[in-house]
Amino acid sequence: MNTNIDYLGLLALLRRLLALELINDSEAKKIAVRLRVDMGADIAVFL
Repeated sequence: MNTNIDYLGLLALLRRLLALELINDSEAKKIAVRLRVDMGADIAVFL
């Protein structure tokens, strides 16, 4: 499977968690960076 597509799906999940106020902005950004590095995604997306 394409890592960029997987990464975008996980970012959608992070956005939903942000909308539900289950995580804050700084946590979401830290998680997004960690996912990008661990998965090897090569796209940049803003939360």
